[in-house]
Amino acid sequence: MCSKSESIGKISAALVAFSGEVKSIGKDANNPHFKSQYTSLDHMIDETKPLLHKHGLTVMQFPGGEGEKVTVRTMILHESGEWIESEPLTLKPTKLDPQGAGSAITYARRYSYAAALSLSLGDDDDANAASAPHMPAQATQQSRQTQYSGQQQSTSQTATGSQGGISEAQVRYIHKLKSDKNVPDQDFIRIVKEIGKGKESIKEFSKSEASEIINLLNNYVAQEYFAPDMEEDLPF
Repeated sequence: MCSKSESIGKISAALVAFSGEVKSIGKDANNPHFKSQYTSLDHMIDETKPLLHKHGLTVMQFPGGEGEKVTVRTMILHESGEWIESEPLTLKPTKLDPQGAGSAITYARRYSYAAALSLSLGDDDDANAASAPHMPAQATQQSRQTQYSGQQQSTSQTATGSQGGISEAQVRYIHKLKSDKNVPDQDFIRIVKEIGKGKESIKEFSKSEASEIINLLNNYVAQEYFAPDMEEDLPF
């Protein structure tokens, strides 16, 4: 549950106007380890700041810490003095040093900024590139071609049948990413619920939500997502 000023009439109108004008933000950065693309924090700020200013809005983010964890709170301010603030996003850096903390804070700021402003960060080429996992070196060319063909067919079927919902190829790839990155079950459950805004299963995700969780899991190796212990079924 977010916090807010006593009245939010003016900031609500400004955010509605902003949302109606802001465009999808393209990816500008590359992850060299997994050959994937993502939208950097600086690019998001540069693309949205003029439009925010036009509607009397600004975004402020406040890093903090609790033991080995880092937190980021995101506040949207309106020139009237009205404001809306998110719940803190908590992460546990993989490395407990200044560089690890800095990376985790930037990571948290990027996702909090996009979520607070409901930004569309674009699809991963209909997720075909992201949905084609890198095969082991010993895999045969025939195996690679068979897997890619199956992914293409599944993506095509889902696109026509679910009107932009997550594809079977994306579901399989998310499964693979979770396994490859050794993502703990409780962390994965929290990620699914936050990206899916309470959805219980990734099969309920939209195409853009699928792209977002794929991007997050691709970067999971750099910053470990933290979540408290939970005893729940996996959201598959």
